Amino acid sequence: MAIDRPNPAMDEAEADRRLGADRRDALAMLAKADNRMLAGDHRAANAYYGQVGRLAAEGAPINRSELLRARDACEWLARRFGDVIREGLVERGLAVGDMHPRFAKSLALMLGERQREAVYVRYPQMPQMYFYPDLPHVEFADPNSAEWAAMIEAQTDNILSEAKALLAGGADFGPYVKATQDRPQGDVHGMLENSSWSTLDLTDKGAPVPERIELAPKTWSSVSENAPLCDIGNRAPSVMFSMLRAGSRIPPHTGMINTRYVCHLPLIVPGNGALRVGEQKREWEYGKLMMFDDTVEHEAWNDAATDRLVLIFDVWRPEISAEERSQIRTLFEVVDAY
Repeated sequence: MAIDRPNPAMDEAEADRRLGADRRDALAMLAKADNRMLAGDHRAANAYYGQVGRLAAEGAPINRSELLRARDACEWLARRFGDVIREGLVERGLAVGDMHPRFAKSLALMLGERQREAVYVRYPQMPQMYFYPDLPHVEFADPNSAEWAAMIEAQTDNILSEAKALLAGGADFGPYVKATQDRPQGDVHGMLENSSWSTLDLTDKGAPVPERIELAPKTWSSVSENAPLCDIGNRAPSVMFSMLRAGSRIPPHTGMINTRYVCHLPLIVPGNGALRVGEQKREWEYGKLMMFDDTVEHEAWNDAATDRLVLIFDVWRPEISAEERSQIRTLFEVVDAY
């Protein structure tokens, strides 16, 4: 089925201006989608068309014909996305018969060709971007089951020394959730551009940042040389110092991809704070690694009078084989080329 060429109600600059003033402006959101479609940026167009529907469901004013047009565009883009992804995988030598069964199932789920099986837990895995099926349900994982964990814990004093030097030198900690112009954003649970949760990242879109690593070389080597970092091009790993300011809270949320565990190495722990993952709540302890599935709803709080600091990094879940890791990387190479 073909789709009509869109005729935006306003140019993209005007749409951006209006969305900057009001992220719930459905007409501006639709115009943004139309302009992205005309520019050939189909991934962004799909995100903006989808947001039109969500805004309408929340009561934002938009007429029915425009809402249906956004829906039809989403359906057309979904079909095209599926075709492009499968073709791209074949071009990279990954035909259906070569796929690991779990990976093939994840692809069918991603493309809407099958439904996720029902789960009967209060806090299921709810990744925002990519669901990898048939993994055990874990909230907090046991660091003692990972032979590399003790090697990183042994470097805690060195990592803390580098962190303190960064803080004393006025290192540029910025809000973890940053505003972006290339995708629709809500207030992200109140954390958008909120410095209560600030980070200093040693990676950017999965790639090391040399000038940052020069400031914390022992931290970087401790993690990169020991942990099985979840390396997915343009997405992971993330390695960062994470500051939760005194009296602050990170609201309940879920992460992007369930193929990894997020790790916290606590460095400055003022007490009177904790991390909840699903049904479980645990307090940070200096130098004691915590590993958890961040696609299970989680939240954190620091009710102390001083700031909390942890080192965060993400590792592959141990159940995922080398073959599966390679296929997941290939999938996202194709997605990013779309």
